[in-house]
Amino acid sequence: MAILTLYGVLGVALFALWLKHKSVLRQRERMRDKLGSVEGNLNETSQRLDLLSRGVDTILSGTPQVHGLLGVHRSLESAENLLFNQGIPISNSESCAIASHAAKAVLKHHPERSPDDDASTIPGLHPLSERLAAMLSEAEMHAEDIELTAGEHRRLGELFHAVDRIDWAAECFHRANELDPEDESALRALSEIQRQKGDLEALDRSLERLLSITPDDVGALKEQMLLLEGSDSSRVIRNRKRLEALGSDSLFSEEALELTDIAKRARGAHQGVKPGLLQSENAADLVERAAKQFLLGEVRVALESIELALEIDVKKGPAWLLKARLLAAGEGNTKAALKSIRRASALGEYTVMLESEILENDGRTNAAIQVLEEHLEKAPSDPEVRGKLSLLWLRNGSTDSSRRALDEAPDESWDSAPLHIMRGRLHLVDADEHRDNTGKHEQMLLVDALVAFDKAIEYDRESGFAWLGRARALRYQGTYNEAEVALVRARRLIPEHPSIPLEEAQLSLDVNNLEQANALAIEATTHLKNNPTVPFIRGIIAARLGRLEEALNFFSSTLEIDPDHVRARLNRCSAALLCENLSQALDDADHLVKARPEHELARLRRSEILMNHGDWSEAETELRSLLKRNPEHAMALVHLGTCMIAAGKSEQAERPLNKAIGIDSNLSEAWYQRGLLYLDFGRVDEAMSDFEGAVRTDPHHIDARLRIAAILHEVEDFDKAVAAWRQVLDIEPQHRLARRRLAECRDRGAARNTSLPPKD
Repeated sequence: MAILTLYGVLGVALFALWLKHKSVLRQRERMRDKLGSVEGNLNETSQRLDLLSRGVDTILSGTPQVHGLLGVHRSLESAENLLFNQGIPISNSESCAIASHAAKAVLKHHPERSPDDDASTIPGLHPLSERLAAMLSEAEMHAEDIELTAGEHRRLGELFHAVDRIDWAAECFHRANELDPEDESALRALSEIQRQKGDLEALDRSLERLLSITPDDVGALKEQMLLLEGSDSSRVIRNRKRLEALGSDSLFSEEALELTDIAKRARGAHQGVKPGLLQSENAADLVERAAKQFLLGEVRVALESIELALEIDVKKGPAWLLKARLLAAGEGNTKAALKSIRRASALGEYTVMLESEILENDGRTNAAIQVLEEHLEKAPSDPEVRGKLSLLWLRNGSTDSSRRALDEAPDESWDSAPLHIMRGRLHLVDADEHRDNTGKHEQMLLVDALVAFDKAIEYDRESGFAWLGRARALRYQGTYNEAEVALVRARRLIPEHPSIPLEEAQLSLDVNNLEQANALAIEATTHLKNNPTVPFIRGIIAARLGRLEEALNFFSSTLEIDPDHVRARLNRCSAALLCENLSQALDDADHLVKARPEHELARLRRSEILMNHGDWSEAETELRSLLKRNPEHAMALVHLGTCMIAAGKSEQAERPLNKAIGIDSNLSEAWYQRGLLYLDFGRVDEAMSDFEGAVRTDPHHIDARLRIAAILHEVEDFDKAVAAWRQVLDIEPQHRLARRRLAECRDRGAARNTSLPPKD
């Protein structure tokens, strides 16, 4: 039994060992499979990493500076580990050294640049700059803790400013200015941040430091004058004197004056409050600050200031008025702006002009007119409102209503500039209409316009619109020097008005300064959208430079905007005629003659097109219609003579040609056409005399010179013929007939000289 029991135990043990062995073998197989899979995955991962590495190297091969940012990433990673992740406390000096090393690693890829260098920042540097700022903020450091030079602080501030880390950027710029008080760039960048934040006191200090470096900076002088208005008269006087010495205008625009007036009234209201009422004092200060912020272009910050003022004192009229203007400066705020205006009006503020302006800008011209008319029913002597009403009627296309608004003005309203300015504008509108109807300016209308603008200048010598109207009237009269003087005054007074570059462009065009006219026209396009005058001016420039196809496109663009633009259609007609596009030219001429039957040049141009078509009888009818209106039109008489000659009525052609020469003896075409007529009659000597008359009045009249040379050639006066053919070639060097005939004259002249017997 013992032996059997022993064998049983051994059997069970052996069976258990055999099962264990089988289990181990299966585990080994599974491990082998897993190791094979892991090896395959490692190989695949290695291949992917190799492919990724080669791809990155290929992509960055063209921009090695971006490849260097990997080193910056490692530097920031090390700095973060040392500052936050090692678990060992470090001293302040070590922390500063670590942060300084990381900052220098970033700045290595943002080198010093000149002010004119437009090179962009390396792609990928901005996220690293953001990471550096976050690290410095978490370490609770300040700009003075980082051991950098003034230039490095300024460059680091530029990077922080680019990623909207404004506080850190301001600290860096401030530190750069402390280390180098002469660093102008750091001060300008710091003042820009202070302007955006609405920190006017700090901005004033920065501008003062900037003026100590560049005392003649016109922009800084003007900006500081706005900040100091009503507070530091000594520095305001200083800045004004500097601006006058520099020849710059120290006057504010109309909007600036209005906002300054709001600030003054808010301050005046504050001065009338008892000293114990600190809330009213704070509200007045906030209104004044908001007005200055608006003048500096910071609308959002100004709106926040005005909201704070209204929370303190909801019954402050200047605050509601300024809020309306701030809301109107944005888009889609018309309702809120009008609501603020009504609150301001209820508190006794003068709001009618601003309300009409907001309604007009919103496209509700009729509502703006109604607001002005309702005000005039209560205060008919208000010249500003009446002038604005007249202007709105004029812009609305109703000159009669515009004129009636002026005619209904009481006598005392005329003791100011606005009504006289509007009267001058209406005279100019009448002058433009007369020019479009007849092709000429009515001089008496221009004189009346000048008188009106001069009267406005007497009442307000600083009215930019009066000087602008005077400049335009003088340009119409052809008094270009005085017009330029008036335009200079207008630009000084209303520098941002979009009509200034447009008027300057037209004046430059009239004096044939095409390059300047083109530059000014392009400048006007930045302010004026869909204005027909801009492409018209550029079309005239292209036509004068001989680029007729380009001119046609510009004139067509003008007519797309304003189909009734007479001068654009007339010039397109002329350009199409020169391009031999007779159908287009005739369509434009027919349109003009139908719309403006009194326009002499339109009828003349139509007759020329008909003559090019060979329709002599219709051209003659058109010319006789023109001469019926103006019997002294010299060019029409010349064309009439040409039509008669072409129609076989040569015996009747001499009379209109003689009359044309009698009216204008300097009209070369009249001499030439009469010369052709005499040539047909066989009166060669008289024809020769008329051709010489054409050349005398126009030395470049090539047809007349060809006729003279041909007559001399036919009578075999070869010496004079050679000279005549040479004169033709002087005008057109590639003229084939002239070259061939010149060679003939030389050959025949030489042959004749050899055939003559020698003299004793």
